[in-house]
This record gives sequence, C-alpha cells and structure tokens, in this order.
Amino acid sequence: MSDIFNDFLKEVKPIRFKEPLAETLGAFKEEDAIIEYTFIDVVKMAGHACPTVAGAYLSCQTALEKLYCDATPVRGEISVTVYGEPDEGVYGVMSQVFSFLTGAAPATGFRGLGANFKRKDLLEFNPNKADPQAMCFAFRKPDNGKTVMVKFYPGRIPFPEDKAKALGKLSQPVIWGIANAEEREKFQELWMEKVRDMLLERKEIHKWLKVEEVEV
Repeated sequence: MSDIFNDFLKEVKPIRFKEPLAETLGAFKEEDAIIEYTFIDVVKMAGHACPTVAGAYLSCQTALEKLYCDATPVRGEISVTVYGEPDEGVYGVMSQVFSFLTGAAPATGFRGLGANFKRKDLLEFNPNKADPQAMCFAFRKPDNGKTVMVKFYPGRIPFPEDKAKALGKLSQPVIWGIANAEEREKFQELWMEKVRDMLLERKEIHKWLKVEEVEV
C-alpha cells in the first residue's frame, strides 16, 4: 500500500514505541516488541500530508527524544497538554496526530484494564497560551513528572518567496476544483516541496521548532 505514496514520505524517520497494552492482550508474537509509527501512518490517519501534520509529527518526535533520551517511549504512558482550544486554528488537527502516536486520548479514550493502561484524559486542552508567539504543547511522563515543552512557530518555516506566492495563487483554483491539470500538478509539487523541506531537510528547524525541559 505504501507504494502509492510519494517516495520521500518513506524516508521520514519513524517513531518507535513499546506498547504494553497490545502486548498484554496478545497482539505480538514476542515479549518486549517494538512497534514503529511512520509518517505515512500519520498521513493515513489524517487523510493528507501538509505542513500542519508534518509539524505535529516533528513536534511529537522531538519531544519524545527529549523526554526519553536513549530509551524507547512507552505508548499510553505519555500525557499531552495542548495550549489552545480544540476548535481553534489547527490545534485539533495536531492533537489528533499526538493522540494517534502516543495513545494519549481525551475523555473519549480507553478507560483501562483495572488500574492499568488508561488512555482516557491523557490528552487535554488548556486555553492559556504558554507563549503567545508559538503553538505550545507539553509532553509529560506521569510516572516521574518529567515534562518537555514544544514550541512550534509555523510562520518561521522558510520557503522561497516566489514559491510561496505561486502556491497561494494556485490554492484557490485547486480548492474550488477549477484548476486545470497543469495547475493542479504544480500546486501539488510546491505543497509537497514544503512538506519535504520540513521533514527531511529540516531547514532552519532551530528557528521554528524548540523543545525544552520544564517544571510543571
């Protein structure tokens, strides 16, 4: 199935997890199995690839690397706070990526088996802005309280001005279904170029994605 996707999407570094709930219920052939979530998995979940989805994936990946260092993250044992409203901008879209990857869920999530494996309420929204200039997300290990804050600045992602203008000009005809084949192809080329720059080239990422350990 992955053969239908653009080749560069297959090159994106996956995120590896332990998944004790799936192991407990017998989904794996062996103990201590490691599962991988790829960016293509996220595209399947979201239904598309875009800078927002790419930003969410990188935010989660970078946060987990900081949170766990050299250890493998444990899915279902991570809580996420989104500093924004669910229906504000793209916070809801990004939260779905976080939930898909980490297992952290809102009130509709899995209630657990006895006292174990609870996913419900591990994802929450906080309307108070941690930084008014950035989209902020806190990833926390409830077992020891270690927390990292991700600050994502979409407006700082570099993209050549001429290409940005061309992309903006082509977006409306594509959205309204009146673009011809050439315009649609050019739009897709530019759109994916920006996504590729974020995921693979990570151009100037230190300017638009910051992660730091914080006290909560």
